[in-house]
Amino acid sequence: MGQVDLATHGSWRSALAELPSVPDIHLELSELTFIDTHGTLILVEATNQSAQGRRVVLHNPPVTLVRILDLFWPSLPTLEVDRA
Repeated sequence: MGQVDLATHGSWRSALAELPSVPDIHLELSELTFIDTHGTLILVEATNQSAQGRRVVLHNPPVTLVRILDLFWPSLPTLEVDRA
């Protein structure tokens, strides 16, 4: 996947729009090396627009993503970070 930045925001938004409507979605992000604040906002908006009770679990997210989430969105019921 590489990076989510100004050059890839459109692709990121499109990919998140195609997530299935299931109760739990697991995203493996170990190959994501960087994500900017706007890319994180796109992720947050996509998870908030999901069906009631749906949860998105982020596995192995980059440190930048975790820091941005902790700073701007410290408690989102629709988004869970697996920091294992």
